[in-house]
Amino acid sequence: MAESKGGVRGQLGLLLGAKAVSDVGYALDFVCLSIFVWEATRSTLATGVVSVALYAGQILGGRLGHAYGARWDRRSVMIVADLVRMAVLLTLAVAPGQVQLYVAVFLVGVGRSVFEGTLSAATPVLAGERAQFVNSVLAGIKGIGFMAGMSLSAVAVPVIGFQGVFALDAASYALSALVLLAIRVPFRDGAPVEAADSKKLLWPLVVAAGLVPLFVVRCLDAFGSSSQHVGIPVLGSQLNPDAPTTAAGLIWGVWAAGLLAAGFVFRPLATKVIAHAPGVVFCLATVLMSLGFIGIFWFDDWPLRLASAAVAGIGDAFSEVAFKQAVQRLPDQQRGPAFGLSQVVVNSGFMAGLVATSLLLTPDFVPEWVLLLHGVPMLVAIAAIAKVRAR
Repeated sequence: MAESKGGVRGQLGLLLGAKAVSDVGYALDFVCLSIFVWEATRSTLATGVVSVALYAGQILGGRLGHAYGARWDRRSVMIVADLVRMAVLLTLAVAPGQVQLYVAVFLVGVGRSVFEGTLSAATPVLAGERAQFVNSVLAGIKGIGFMAGMSLSAVAVPVIGFQGVFALDAASYALSALVLLAIRVPFRDGAPVEAADSKKLLWPLVVAAGLVPLFVVRCLDAFGSSSQHVGIPVLGSQLNPDAPTTAAGLIWGVWAAGLLAAGFVFRPLATKVIAHAPGVVFCLATVLMSLGFIGIFWFDDWPLRLASAAVAGIGDAFSEVAFKQAVQRLPDQQRGPAFGLSQVVVNSGFMAGLVATSLLLTPDFVPEWVLLLHGVPMLVAIAAIAKVRAR
């Protein structure tokens, strides 16, 4: 029996390793696709459409998960998500062009959303009692992916060019698909159910589990997060006009280090608290994350600014782990649709925030804008704690 458990753990470790590689590829996509468009067009509108295409794809992927996540074969769907991303990036590597790029970005967004939502739904089956640990590892892997991908993008593009980077990204998804094909572990408890039956059961269970306040906070937090995604590049240019990417990259790097620290160092200290009250931890972590991002823009001293970035990363990781833990308490048949709905909520909130920020934000109003957009979810999260604790 020990050997059987060891074999399952080994295969799960292999899957997490492949996930880390594909996350590095996604981080490369995140950086290089936008830069590729900017270099080709020198148009802020064309460059902004890259983000719109990415999050539109992720919304569609979430809708697919919400509609069909109860009945599709999870392993097969994750393999298809990897292969689609591999194919579109290979196409872009062979024949780069603006139209092909927007299609690729959209499909990468669809694949990312479907893969992440399906993996989150399958984690309790894959990991059993170690589900919270695996959620934390996934949060840490996200930090590794962003740190490594953003660092690699600065080195890889001058050496192998954009087409080489796209081919490298495609290889990361190919590796993930191969691992999924090779491992033999269950991805679902029992047989799939009809989507109609799952949807009938989903909302009563979501309400009964006290997840509605969490979804509201998550949507508002995603809306608020758009402020720093636009604001940090502006802040970087204000702090270091000659090399704006240096300041912005340092802030994001420390944020990613906060993700790593939370996933691998601090999370074990809070295991029992997260297991007992994941909704409360999620709300408190959202407050911590919001305070961290506000501090980045309001503190003038670099040590305090960077400490705020680390706090934001720690809060981000804990909120992600606790939210997954709360949703993973749902029965297996409802977890897929619930995580699909979560992808729709998060990416819709973020896209709406990007549109509002792009239309309304001016460079001299960045700190106040970040305070406003993060202050709202912070207050709602505090108010939600009372309702979540009552469960």
